[in-house]
Amino acid sequence: MKDVIGLLNTHNDPELGELTENRPLASTTFLGRYAFMDVVMSNFSNSGIDTVGILIKNHQRSILKHMGNMSSWVSNTKTDKLTILSNEKGILNPAYNTDLANIKENDYILYDSSASILVFQTPHIVAPIDFNPIVEGHRAKKDEVTVVYKKIHDGDKDFLGGYCFDIDENGYIQKVKINDGSEKDINASLETWIINRVVLAKIVEESKKHSFTMGVGDFLRYAVENNLLKVRAYEYKGYARNFNSLDKYIEYSFELFKPEIASSLFREEWPIFTITHNTAPALYKTSSKISNSFIANGCVINGTVTNSILCRGVHVGKGAKLDRCIVLRGTKIGEKVTLSNVVIDKYSIVTDRHTIEGDKDTPIYIHQGAII
Repeated sequence: MKDVIGLLNTHNDPELGELTENRPLASTTFLGRYAFMDVVMSNFSNSGIDTVGILIKNHQRSILKHMGNMSSWVSNTKTDKLTILSNEKGILNPAYNTDLANIKENDYILYDSSASILVFQTPHIVAPIDFNPIVEGHRAKKDEVTVVYKKIHDGDKDFLGGYCFDIDENGYIQKVKINDGSEKDINASLETWIINRVVLAKIVEESKKHSFTMGVGDFLRYAVENNLLKVRAYEYKGYARNFNSLDKYIEYSFELFKPEIASSLFREEWPIFTITHNTAPALYKTSSKISNSFIANGCVINGTVTNSILCRGVHVGKGAKLDRCIVLRGTKIGEKVTLSNVVIDKYSIVTDRHTIEGDKDTPIYIHQGAII
């Protein structure tokens, strides 16, 4: 799709408590090996979208570090293109640091581009989406805007605070609402939009008349309410999870231990790419016992690990026991340590013979670089 630009949109990503104090959700570790942004970048790559922009809200260095030279996601580094888009003025005033303001600040992607369509996707809603049928349908129907949604049956618990839609019999959105949890069966927005470039340029200009705190999703809601745009809804039926809190981060990570759920995210025909590290395979010592866990390369395991996720370079000492833990990169767990329902940020140290136990509903978070 040479005339399509894919935009990884970090502006609407929620905070996951202390886990995202020093990094954006986009580059936060997912399942010990990936970052959340890898899913979106892989969707663009697998869909044949050759030109990609990253709308960065903050923590630019963390995202650039994860991206490297982008070779993990592009098929040809000579012809494919990555553009970093940030709004320096907006960083000084968070209320004005929206995706729409970012596009206004970098409007060359609207006026100096030959692309006819822009595809937006956010990393905190993890969904392996093939954009080919969506873009083809968008073109065939000559639509101005298409939004992607999923029918869910637990709207009283999930996608809270996000947009949901009333859709007419022709597939167009009649009303955009905030999910307040009062209904279980809703059409939940996946914050994924397909917008014609000339239409997005008009949105940028029109939004100036209303509010400088308005984002793209906000304007689309306003446009539907005031009959300014016809917005088509595309139903997505695959895996989709909204990682919008630390609790959901833990819940949905551990949920992927179930093969039937993992297989809906990790599909042979739709690989998820990530940056490659020259790291040795995990080393399992003779005293190690592993069960139902994701263990990344570079780990050295000399204890018992069950129902847990360990990122690169984690060391687990002899006699240590970990259950329902997420341990980030480079952390050292001493001998005869017991950890249960704990999230440990990177480069931390838990010294010998300590016991730290949270519970399933209230896990314990240990901050980056802690020594216990």
